[in-house]
Amino acid sequence: MKTPLKLPALALLSLAGLLPLTGLQAATTINPANKLAYGANLGWMDWRGDANNGAVIGEYICSGYIYAANVGWISLGSGTPANGIQYQNNSATDWGVNHDGLGNLRGYAWGANIGWINFEGTGAPRVDLNTGKLSGYVWSANCGWISLSNAVAHVQTDVVANGADTDGDGLPDAWERLYFDGLSPRAEDDPDGDGMNNLQEYLADTNPLNADEHLRITAFDTPPDGREPKVTWTSKPTRRYYLEKALNLDLPVPVWEDSGLGLIVPDGESTTRSFSDTSAPMRFYRVRAVKPLSP
Repeated sequence: MKTPLKLPALALLSLAGLLPLTGLQAATTINPANKLAYGANLGWMDWRGDANNGAVIGEYICSGYIYAANVGWISLGSGTPANGIQYQNNSATDWGVNHDGLGNLRGYAWGANIGWINFEGTGAPRVDLNTGKLSGYVWSANCGWISLSNAVAHVQTDVVANGADTDGDGLPDAWERLYFDGLSPRAEDDPDGDGMNNLQEYLADTNPLNADEHLRITAFDTPPDGREPKVTWTSKPTRRYYLEKALNLDLPVPVWEDSGLGLIVPDGESTTRSFSDTSAPMRFYRVRAVKPLSP
């Protein structure tokens, strides 16, 4: 039987940050004030619906309901794709809107009075992983284009909901099935032997089966007075980062402080940042990965 992993503070230059996981939340993730999409032939669509049945934007899939006064309830998917990862949209029982982790929303929603609503590439529906604001258009054969944001209103999600974690080990079921085809791996395992366990690989969005792919600092440069350090690390567009510093790692719990850069949007597969610092005889740095809009 697997048990949740608890990791101590680690004296590492590069460390994936730890965040708690819960199952896919039932309540809507949509902001109470910013919840309306609009279609010229349909009118307003309320993505919040009500607090218990509104839309849920998740890290792998979407679920829940949208309400439109003219056509009633519209489902974004059941929340339980057949393969346990994402909807395949190839049958009457396995359909819904997927999230690719980069903010792109693709797939199909369904309403009994409107039919299929297509979240497709031409309309480019997506969620901004920094602000939670949705943009782009979705297509209904019966009602035409529906705008997710305009000059009057827009849809915004407050968080991107965690994936379901039925065995409570901190690893989403979808992630475990994607890499291991089941729920057998433990959070503390390190199958590729790169020094990063499964939980850290998930949080950094790196491949747990590829030892060459893990979060790490690849370059560090600082002038003699230490006041303008420059740090380079491996990064993923699906994650955000904090660059942190500490004066002493000998404490029972080292005190890590933000470098002053705040939340960092990565440059791509590699990210470099410089910042101003005070002079000190010794200082330690680490990079912490976080999931965008994490609950």
